[in-house]
Amino acid sequence: MKFAWKVTFATLCILLLSTGLGSYLLISLSFHSALEREIIVAQEEMQMLRLSYEAVCDARGVTLENIGQRGRSLSRTLKEAAYFTDHQIRVTTPPGESVYSTLESDSDHELLEKVARQRSGYVLRQDGQQYLLHCAGPVVLPDGILYMETVRDVTRLFTDRETHYQVYRWIVLLVVGVSSAVMFALSYWLTTPIRSLGRAANQLAGGDYSTRARVMGNDEIGELAGNFNHMADAIEKNIQELEDAARRQEDFTGSFVHELKTPLTSIIGYADMLRSQELDRDMRFKAASYIFSEGKRLENLSLSLMNLLVVGHSEAEDGVVNMRRLCIEAARISQPAMRARELSLTVEAEEGNIRGDAALLQTLLQNLLDNARKAAEGGSRVTLTGRKVEEGYEMTVADQGRGIPVGELDKITEPFYMVDKSRSRAEGGAGLGLALCKEIAELHRGRLGFESTEGVGTVVTVTLGGVADA
Repeated sequence: MKFAWKVTFATLCILLLSTGLGSYLLISLSFHSALEREIIVAQEEMQMLRLSYEAVCDARGVTLENIGQRGRSLSRTLKEAAYFTDHQIRVTTPPGESVYSTLESDSDHELLEKVARQRSGYVLRQDGQQYLLHCAGPVVLPDGILYMETVRDVTRLFTDRETHYQVYRWIVLLVVGVSSAVMFALSYWLTTPIRSLGRAANQLAGGDYSTRARVMGNDEIGELAGNFNHMADAIEKNIQELEDAARRQEDFTGSFVHELKTPLTSIIGYADMLRSQELDRDMRFKAASYIFSEGKRLENLSLSLMNLLVVGHSEAEDGVVNMRRLCIEAARISQPAMRARELSLTVEAEEGNIRGDAALLQTLLQNLLDNARKAAEGGSRVTLTGRKVEEGYEMTVADQGRGIPVGELDKITEPFYMVDKSRSRAEGGAGLGLALCKEIAELHRGRLGFESTEGVGTVVTVTLGGVADA
Protein backbone atom coordinates (compact mmCIF):
# COMPACT_ATOMS: atom_id res chain seq x y z
CA MET A 1 0.00 0.00 0.00
CA LYS A 2 1.26 3.46 -0.90
CA PHE A 3 2.37 5.70 1.94
CA ALA A 4 -0.22 8.35 0.98
CA TRP A 5 -3.02 5.77 1.37
CA LYS A 6 -1.59 4.63 4.69
CA VAL A 7 -1.57 8.20 5.99
CA THR A 8 -5.13 8.73 4.70
CA PHE A 9 -6.52 5.55 6.28
CA ALA A 10 -4.68 6.09 9.56
CA THR A 11 -5.94 9.67 9.82
CA LEU A 12 -9.52 8.64 8.99
CA CYS A 13 -9.44 5.89 11.63
CA ILE A 14 -8.25 8.34 14.25
CA LEU A 15 -10.82 10.93 13.12
CA LEU A 16 -13.71 8.44 13.15
CA LEU A 17 -12.69 6.99 16.50
CA SER A 18 -12.34 10.37 18.17
CA THR A 19 -15.37 12.11 16.63
CA GLY A 20 -17.54 8.98 16.74
CA LEU A 21 -16.84 8.24 20.37
CA GLY A 22 -17.08 11.91 21.33
CA SER A 23 -20.36 12.46 19.49
CA TYR A 24 -21.87 9.25 20.87
CA LEU A 25 -20.92 10.23 24.42
CA LEU A 26 -22.28 13.74 23.89
CA ILE A 27 -25.65 12.49 22.59
CA SER A 28 -25.87 9.90 25.38
CA LEU A 29 -25.01 12.40 28.10
CA SER A 30 -27.53 14.89 26.71
CA PHE A 31 -30.21 12.19 26.61
CA HIS A 32 -29.54 11.00 30.18
CA SER A 33 -29.53 14.58 31.47
CA ALA A 34 -32.90 15.25 29.82
CA LEU A 35 -34.27 11.95 31.17
CA GLU A 36 -33.14 12.81 34.70
CA ARG A 37 -34.85 16.19 34.42
CA GLU A 38 -38.06 14.48 33.30
CA ILE A 39 -37.85 12.06 36.24
CA ILE A 40 -37.42 14.96 38.67
CA VAL A 41 -40.36 16.84 37.10
CA ALA A 42 -42.53 13.70 37.15
CA GLN A 43 -41.76 13.06 40.83
CA GLU A 44 -42.42 16.67 41.73
CA GLU A 45 -45.77 16.57 39.91
CA MET A 46 -46.66 13.32 41.65
CA GLN A 47 -45.69 14.92 44.98
CA MET A 48 -47.89 17.98 44.31
CA LEU A 49 -50.80 15.79 43.21
CA ARG A 50 -50.40 13.60 46.28
CA LEU A 51 -50.39 16.57 48.66
CA SER A 52 -53.35 18.14 46.85
CA TYR A 53 -55.27 14.88 47.07
CA GLU A 54 -54.51 14.66 50.78
CA ALA A 55 -55.79 18.22 51.24
CA VAL A 56 -59.07 17.45 49.40
CA CYS A 57 -59.61 14.31 51.46
CA ASP A 58 -58.94 16.20 54.69
CA ALA A 59 -61.36 18.97 53.69
CA ARG A 60 -64.15 16.45 52.98
CA GLY A 61 -63.38 14.28 55.97
CA VAL A 62 -62.49 11.29 53.85
CA THR A 63 -60.90 8.41 55.74
CA LEU A 64 -59.96 4.91 54.81
CA GLU A 65 -63.21 3.66 56.46
CA ASN A 66 -65.66 5.97 54.73
CA ILE A 67 -63.92 6.29 51.39
CA GLY A 68 -66.41 3.78 49.97
CA GLN A 69 -69.44 6.02 50.81
CA ARG A 70 -67.75 9.27 49.91
CA GLY A 71 -65.72 7.98 46.97
CA ARG A 72 -68.22 9.11 44.31
CA SER A 73 -68.46 12.60 45.75
CA LEU A 74 -64.67 12.73 45.92
CA SER A 75 -64.36 11.55 42.31
CA ARG A 76 -66.78 14.24 41.11
CA THR A 77 -64.73 16.85 42.96
CA LEU A 78 -61.51 15.61 41.37
CA LYS A 79 -63.04 15.53 37.88
CA GLU A 80 -64.24 19.07 38.27
CA ALA A 81 -60.75 20.26 39.30
CA ALA A 82 -58.65 21.15 36.19
CA TYR A 83 -55.42 20.47 38.05
CA PHE A 84 -56.31 16.77 38.47
CA THR A 85 -57.92 16.29 35.06
CA ASP A 86 -54.79 17.57 33.31
CA HIS A 87 -52.76 14.63 34.69
CA GLN A 88 -53.02 10.89 34.39
CA ILE A 89 -53.39 9.55 37.93
CA ARG A 90 -54.67 6.53 39.79
CA VAL A 91 -55.48 6.18 43.49
CA THR A 92 -55.77 2.69 44.98
CA THR A 93 -56.19 1.15 48.38
CA PRO A 94 -53.50 -1.15 49.82
CA PRO A 95 -55.44 -4.24 48.72
CA GLY A 96 -55.32 -2.87 45.15
CA GLU A 97 -58.91 -1.58 44.80
CA SER A 98 -59.12 1.51 42.58
CA VAL A 99 -60.54 4.63 44.22
CA TYR A 100 -59.98 7.08 41.37
CA SER A 101 -58.28 6.58 38.00
CA THR A 102 -57.74 8.32 34.67
CA LEU A 103 -55.18 5.74 33.56
CA GLU A 104 -55.87 3.04 31.00
CA SER A 105 -53.03 0.78 32.15
CA ASP A 106 -53.17 -1.54 35.12
CA SER A 107 -51.40 -0.93 38.41
CA ASP A 108 -47.71 -1.80 38.68
CA HIS A 109 -47.71 -4.06 41.73
CA GLU A 110 -43.90 -4.27 41.87
CA LEU A 111 -43.69 -0.50 41.96
CA LEU A 112 -46.35 -0.29 44.67
CA GLU A 113 -44.45 -2.80 46.77
CA LYS A 114 -41.33 -0.69 46.38
CA VAL A 115 -43.33 2.39 47.40
CA ALA A 116 -44.54 0.60 50.48
CA ARG A 117 -40.95 0.06 51.53
CA GLN A 118 -39.26 3.27 50.25
CA ARG A 119 -42.16 5.77 50.49
CA SER A 120 -41.78 6.78 46.77
CA GLY A 121 -40.50 5.41 43.49
CA TYR A 122 -40.67 5.32 39.72
CA VAL A 123 -40.11 2.95 36.81
CA LEU A 124 -39.55 3.54 33.08
CA ARG A 125 -41.76 1.36 30.88
CA GLN A 126 -42.07 0.87 27.14
CA ASP A 127 -45.61 0.45 25.86
CA GLY A 128 -45.35 -0.28 22.15
CA GLN A 129 -43.78 2.82 20.60
CA GLN A 130 -44.31 4.83 23.77
CA TYR A 131 -41.96 5.34 26.69
CA LEU A 132 -43.78 6.09 29.96
CA LEU A 133 -42.41 7.26 33.29
CA HIS A 134 -44.57 5.58 35.95
CA CYS A 135 -44.30 7.21 39.42
CA ALA A 136 -45.97 6.20 42.67
CA GLY A 137 -46.21 7.56 46.21
CA PRO A 138 -48.32 7.20 49.40
CA VAL A 139 -51.36 9.34 50.23
CA VAL A 140 -51.60 9.62 54.01
CA LEU A 141 -55.15 9.60 55.56
CA PRO A 142 -55.91 9.85 59.25
CA ASP A 143 -56.51 6.15 59.57
CA GLY A 144 -54.20 4.72 56.87
CA ILE A 145 -52.66 5.23 53.46
CA LEU A 146 -53.64 5.10 49.83
CA TYR A 147 -51.32 4.82 46.81
CA MET A 148 -51.19 7.36 44.02
CA GLU A 149 -49.74 6.54 40.62
CA THR A 150 -48.91 9.03 37.85
CA VAL A 151 -47.72 8.46 34.31
CA ARG A 152 -45.63 10.91 32.23
CA ASP A 153 -45.00 10.33 28.53
CA VAL A 154 -41.26 10.69 27.74
CA THR A 155 -41.40 9.23 24.22
CA ARG A 156 -40.18 12.54 22.82
CA LEU A 157 -36.81 12.10 24.54
CA PHE A 158 -36.20 8.74 22.86
CA THR A 159 -37.45 10.04 19.52
CA ASP A 160 -35.06 13.00 19.77
CA ARG A 161 -32.21 10.67 20.61
CA GLU A 162 -32.86 8.51 17.55
CA THR A 163 -33.10 11.67 15.43
CA HIS A 164 -29.76 12.86 16.79
CA TYR A 165 -28.19 9.47 16.05
CA GLN A 166 -29.52 9.57 12.49
CA VAL A 167 -28.22 13.11 11.94
CA TYR A 168 -24.90 12.05 13.46
CA ARG A 169 -24.62 9.13 10.99
CA TRP A 170 -25.16 11.44 8.02
CA ILE A 171 -22.67 13.92 9.42
CA VAL A 172 -20.10 11.11 9.87
CA LEU A 173 -20.61 10.00 6.26
CA LEU A 174 -20.17 13.57 5.07
CA VAL A 175 -17.08 14.05 7.24
CA VAL A 176 -15.59 10.77 6.02
CA GLY A 177 -16.13 11.73 2.38
CA VAL A 178 -14.72 15.25 2.70
CA SER A 179 -11.91 14.18 5.01
CA SER A 180 -10.91 11.33 2.69
CA ALA A 181 -10.53 13.69 -0.25
CA VAL A 182 -8.71 16.33 1.78
CA MET A 183 -6.41 13.87 3.55
CA PHE A 184 -5.52 12.05 0.34
CA ALA A 185 -4.71 15.32 -1.40
CA LEU A 186 -2.69 16.46 1.60
CA SER A 187 -0.89 13.10 1.91
CA TYR A 188 -0.14 13.06 -1.81
CA TRP A 189 1.29 16.56 -1.55
CA LEU A 190 3.33 15.70 1.56
CA THR A 191 4.76 12.56 -0.05
CA THR A 192 5.76 14.32 -3.29
CA PRO A 193 9.37 14.81 -2.02
CA ILE A 194 9.51 11.11 -1.05
CA ARG A 195 8.42 10.05 -4.54
CA SER A 196 10.97 12.42 -6.04
CA LEU A 197 13.60 10.93 -3.76
CA GLY A 198 12.57 7.41 -4.83
CA ARG A 199 12.88 8.30 -8.52
CA ALA A 200 16.30 9.82 -7.90
CA ALA A 201 17.40 6.68 -6.02
CA ASN A 202 16.24 4.46 -8.92
CA GLN A 203 18.11 6.63 -11.43
CA LEU A 204 21.19 6.52 -9.24
CA ALA A 205 20.93 2.74 -8.98
CA GLY A 206 20.56 2.61 -12.76
CA GLY A 207 23.92 4.29 -13.26
CA ASP A 208 22.91 7.96 -13.64
CA TYR A 209 25.22 9.37 -10.98
CA SER A 210 24.47 12.98 -11.90
CA THR A 211 20.84 12.77 -10.78
CA ARG A 212 19.83 14.71 -7.66
CA ALA A 213 16.69 14.94 -5.56
CA ARG A 214 14.74 18.18 -5.30
CA VAL A 215 15.04 19.73 -1.84
CA MET A 216 11.59 21.11 -0.98
CA GLY A 217 11.42 22.83 2.39
CA ASN A 218 13.48 22.72 5.56
CA ASP A 219 11.61 19.89 7.29
CA GLU A 220 12.85 16.35 7.92
CA ILE A 221 12.03 15.25 4.36
CA GLY A 222 13.94 18.22 2.96
CA GLU A 223 16.85 17.33 5.22
CA LEU A 224 16.64 13.72 3.98
CA ALA A 225 16.73 14.93 0.36
CA GLY A 226 19.77 17.08 1.17
CA ASN A 227 21.53 14.13 2.78
CA PHE A 228 20.66 12.00 -0.26
CA ASN A 229 22.24 14.60 -2.52
CA HIS A 230 25.37 14.63 -0.34
CA MET A 231 25.49 10.86 -0.62
CA ALA A 232 25.01 11.06 -4.40
CA ASP A 233 27.85 13.61 -4.59
CA ALA A 234 30.11 11.27 -2.65
CA ILE A 235 29.09 8.28 -4.81
CA GLU A 236 29.64 10.25 -8.02
CA LYS A 237 33.02 11.41 -6.76
CA ASN A 238 34.03 7.88 -5.79
CA ILE A 239 32.82 6.47 -9.11
CA GLN A 240 34.73 9.18 -10.95
CA GLU A 241 37.84 8.38 -8.94
CA LEU A 242 37.40 4.67 -9.68
CA GLU A 243 36.93 5.41 -13.38
CA ASP A 244 39.99 7.65 -13.34
CA ALA A 245 41.97 4.98 -11.51
CA ALA A 246 40.84 2.36 -14.03
CA ARG A 247 41.76 4.67 -16.90
CA ARG A 248 45.14 5.38 -15.35
CA GLN A 249 45.64 1.66 -14.85
CA GLU A 250 44.80 1.02 -18.50
CA ASP A 251 47.07 3.86 -19.59
CA PHE A 252 49.81 2.56 -17.28
CA THR A 253 49.49 -0.97 -18.69
CA GLY A 254 49.39 0.28 -22.27
CA SER A 255 52.36 2.57 -21.75
CA PHE A 256 54.31 -0.16 -19.97
CA VAL A 257 53.68 -2.62 -22.80
CA HIS A 258 54.70 0.04 -25.33
CA GLU A 259 57.86 0.89 -23.40
CA LEU A 260 58.77 -2.79 -23.31
CA LYS A 261 57.89 -3.42 -26.93
CA THR A 262 60.11 -0.69 -28.43
CA PRO A 263 63.48 -1.85 -26.99
CA LEU A 264 62.54 -5.52 -27.33
CA THR A 265 61.82 -4.99 -31.03
CA SER A 266 65.29 -3.49 -31.49
CA ILE A 267 66.95 -6.22 -29.42
CA ILE A 268 65.18 -9.02 -31.30
CA GLY A 269 65.90 -7.42 -34.68
CA TYR A 270 69.60 -6.93 -34.11
CA ALA A 271 69.95 -10.33 -32.42
CA ASP A 272 68.29 -11.98 -35.40
CA MET A 273 70.67 -10.08 -37.72
CA LEU A 274 73.66 -11.35 -35.76
CA ARG A 275 72.25 -14.88 -35.74
CA SER A 276 71.21 -15.18 -39.36
CA GLN A 277 73.71 -13.07 -41.34
CA GLU A 278 77.44 -12.80 -41.83
CA LEU A 279 78.31 -9.23 -40.80
CA ASP A 280 81.52 -7.32 -40.88
CA ARG A 281 83.14 -6.20 -37.68
CA ASP A 282 81.71 -2.66 -37.68
CA MET A 283 78.17 -3.90 -38.26
CA ARG A 284 78.48 -6.53 -35.53
CA PHE A 285 79.76 -3.90 -33.13
CA LYS A 286 76.91 -1.57 -34.08
CA ALA A 287 74.32 -4.34 -33.58
CA ALA A 288 75.84 -5.34 -30.24
CA SER A 289 75.84 -1.68 -29.15
CA TYR A 290 72.14 -1.36 -29.96
CA ILE A 291 71.39 -4.54 -28.03
CA PHE A 292 73.43 -3.29 -25.07
CA SER A 293 71.85 0.20 -25.01
CA GLU A 294 68.30 -1.16 -25.33
CA GLY A 295 69.05 -3.73 -22.63
CA LYS A 296 70.26 -0.97 -20.30
CA ARG A 297 67.10 0.93 -21.11
CA LEU A 298 65.00 -2.06 -20.07
CA GLU A 299 67.06 -2.36 -16.91
CA ASN A 300 66.46 1.32 -16.05
CA LEU A 301 62.76 0.90 -16.79
CA SER A 302 62.53 -2.11 -14.49
CA LEU A 303 64.42 -0.35 -11.68
CA SER A 304 62.29 2.79 -11.98
CA LEU A 305 59.07 0.80 -12.02
CA MET A 306 60.18 -1.24 -9.03
CA ASN A 307 61.06 1.96 -7.11
CA LEU A 308 57.65 3.44 -7.95
CA LEU A 309 55.78 0.36 -6.76
CA VAL A 310 57.88 0.00 -3.61
CA VAL A 311 57.53 3.68 -2.63
CA GLY A 312 53.78 3.61 -3.30
CA HIS A 313 53.29 0.78 -0.81
CA SER A 314 55.78 1.64 1.92
CA GLU A 315 56.39 4.10 4.72
CA ALA A 316 59.29 6.49 5.00
CA GLU A 317 61.93 5.80 7.62
CA ASP A 318 61.60 8.17 10.53
CA GLY A 319 65.00 9.79 10.75
CA VAL A 320 66.38 13.33 10.97
CA VAL A 321 67.52 14.56 7.54
CA ASN A 322 69.81 17.57 7.15
CA MET A 323 68.33 19.18 4.05
CA ARG A 324 71.27 21.49 3.24
CA ARG A 325 73.67 18.55 3.23
CA LEU A 326 71.17 16.54 1.13
CA CYS A 327 70.95 19.29 -1.51
CA ILE A 328 74.72 19.62 -1.75
CA GLU A 329 75.17 15.85 -2.07
CA ALA A 330 72.49 15.58 -4.81
CA ALA A 331 74.18 18.42 -6.74
CA ARG A 332 77.59 16.78 -6.40
CA ILE A 333 76.29 13.51 -7.86
CA SER A 334 74.60 15.35 -10.76
CA GLN A 335 77.59 17.61 -11.61
CA PRO A 336 79.35 15.24 -14.07
CA ALA A 337 76.21 14.81 -16.20
CA MET A 338 75.61 18.58 -16.05
CA ARG A 339 79.13 19.36 -17.21
CA ALA A 340 78.79 16.86 -20.07
CA ARG A 341 75.97 19.03 -21.43
CA GLU A 342 77.82 22.25 -20.62
CA LEU A 343 75.30 23.24 -17.95
CA SER A 344 76.13 25.19 -14.81
CA LEU A 345 74.53 23.94 -11.58
CA THR A 346 74.07 26.39 -8.68
CA VAL A 347 73.12 25.34 -5.16
CA GLU A 348 71.75 27.75 -2.51
CA ALA A 349 70.40 25.83 0.50
CA GLU A 350 69.57 27.00 4.03
CA GLU A 351 70.11 24.89 7.09
CA GLY A 352 67.05 22.89 8.06
CA ASN A 353 66.07 19.46 9.36
CA ILE A 354 62.98 17.37 8.70
CA ARG A 355 61.95 13.87 9.70
CA GLY A 356 62.01 11.42 6.80
CA ASP A 357 63.95 8.96 4.66
CA ALA A 358 67.23 10.45 3.37
CA ALA A 359 67.65 7.85 0.61
CA LEU A 360 64.19 8.50 -0.85
CA LEU A 361 64.63 12.27 -0.66
CA GLN A 362 68.02 11.86 -2.41
CA THR A 363 66.21 9.94 -5.20
CA LEU A 364 63.59 12.70 -5.47
CA LEU A 365 66.21 15.46 -5.86
CA GLN A 366 68.31 13.53 -8.34
CA ASN A 367 65.25 12.81 -10.51
CA LEU A 368 64.32 16.49 -10.54
CA LEU A 369 67.89 17.51 -11.39
CA ASP A 370 68.03 14.86 -14.09
CA ASN A 371 64.77 16.14 -15.63
CA ALA A 372 66.17 19.70 -15.54
CA ARG A 373 69.34 18.49 -17.26
CA LYS A 374 67.37 16.82 -20.03
CA ALA A 375 65.14 19.88 -20.56
CA ALA A 376 67.88 22.56 -20.38
CA GLU A 377 69.65 23.87 -23.44
CA GLY A 378 73.46 23.65 -23.62
CA GLY A 379 75.23 26.54 -21.94
CA SER A 380 72.23 27.43 -19.70
CA ARG A 381 71.92 27.25 -15.93
CA VAL A 382 70.16 24.93 -13.47
CA THR A 383 69.48 26.23 -9.96
CA LEU A 384 68.75 24.22 -6.81
CA THR A 385 67.56 26.25 -3.80
CA GLY A 386 66.36 25.19 -0.37
CA ARG A 387 64.82 27.14 2.50
CA LYS A 388 62.98 26.58 5.75
CA VAL A 389 59.24 27.29 5.71
CA GLU A 390 56.49 27.08 8.30
CA GLU A 391 55.40 23.63 7.06
CA GLY A 392 58.91 22.19 7.02
CA TYR A 393 61.33 22.63 4.14
CA GLU A 394 60.96 23.81 0.56
CA MET A 395 63.24 22.95 -2.38
CA THR A 396 63.13 24.48 -5.86
CA VAL A 397 64.75 23.19 -9.07
CA ALA A 398 64.71 25.71 -11.93
CA ASP A 399 65.99 25.28 -15.47
CA GLN A 400 66.23 27.47 -18.57
CA GLY A 401 64.90 24.85 -20.97
CA ARG A 402 62.13 24.43 -23.49
CA GLY A 403 59.33 24.51 -20.89
CA ILE A 404 56.11 22.54 -20.66
CA PRO A 405 52.79 23.46 -22.36
CA VAL A 406 50.12 24.66 -19.90
CA GLY A 407 47.74 21.86 -20.89
CA GLU A 408 50.35 19.24 -19.98
CA LEU A 409 51.17 20.39 -16.44
CA ASP A 410 48.43 18.38 -14.74
CA LYS A 411 49.52 15.15 -16.49
CA ILE A 412 53.29 15.12 -16.07
CA THR A 413 53.20 13.19 -12.77
CA GLU A 414 51.26 10.30 -14.35
CA PRO A 415 53.35 7.15 -14.90
CA PHE A 416 54.85 6.85 -18.41
CA TYR A 417 53.64 10.30 -19.40
CA MET A 418 56.26 12.18 -21.48
CA VAL A 419 55.86 15.62 -23.02
CA ASP A 420 58.38 14.87 -25.81
CA LYS A 421 58.36 11.07 -26.16
CA SER A 422 61.04 10.83 -28.86
CA ARG A 423 63.50 13.01 -26.98
CA SER A 424 62.79 11.30 -23.64
CA ARG A 425 63.37 7.84 -25.11
CA ALA A 426 66.53 9.02 -26.84
CA GLU A 427 67.86 10.09 -23.43
CA GLY A 428 66.80 6.85 -21.74
CA GLY A 429 63.68 8.19 -20.03
CA ALA A 430 60.51 6.17 -19.44
CA GLY A 431 58.19 8.78 -17.90
CA LEU A 432 58.40 7.40 -14.37
CA GLY A 433 60.65 9.97 -12.71
CA LEU A 434 58.04 12.60 -11.75
CA ALA A 435 55.53 9.91 -10.75
CA LEU A 436 58.18 8.57 -8.36
CA CYS A 437 58.91 12.10 -7.10
CA LYS A 438 55.21 12.66 -6.38
CA GLU A 439 54.96 9.42 -4.38
CA ILE A 440 58.08 10.30 -2.34
CA ALA A 441 56.77 13.83 -1.63
CA GLU A 442 53.37 12.55 -0.48
CA LEU A 443 55.13 9.94 1.67
CA HIS A 444 56.80 12.87 3.47
CA ARG A 445 53.50 14.79 3.86
CA GLY A 446 54.52 17.08 1.03
CA ARG A 447 53.54 18.06 -2.50
CA LEU A 448 54.96 19.03 -5.88
CA GLY A 449 54.25 22.31 -7.66
CA PHE A 450 55.06 23.21 -11.27
CA GLU A 451 55.43 26.55 -13.02
CA SER A 452 56.52 26.55 -16.64
CA THR A 453 56.67 28.85 -19.64
CA GLU A 454 57.38 27.46 -23.08
CA GLY A 455 60.75 28.61 -24.37
CA VAL A 456 61.72 30.09 -20.97
CA GLY A 457 62.00 27.22 -18.52
CA THR A 458 60.40 25.26 -15.71
CA VAL A 459 60.38 25.65 -11.92
CA VAL A 460 59.57 22.63 -9.77
CA THR A 461 58.83 23.28 -6.09
CA VAL A 462 58.87 20.54 -3.46
CA THR A 463 57.32 21.34 -0.07
CA LEU A 464 57.99 18.76 2.66
CA GLY A 465 56.34 18.54 6.08
CA GLY A 466 57.57 17.26 9.39
CA VAL A 467 59.94 19.74 11.01
CA ALA A 468 62.60 18.07 13.15
CA ASP A 469 64.60 19.64 15.97
CA ALA A 470 68.20 20.39 15.01
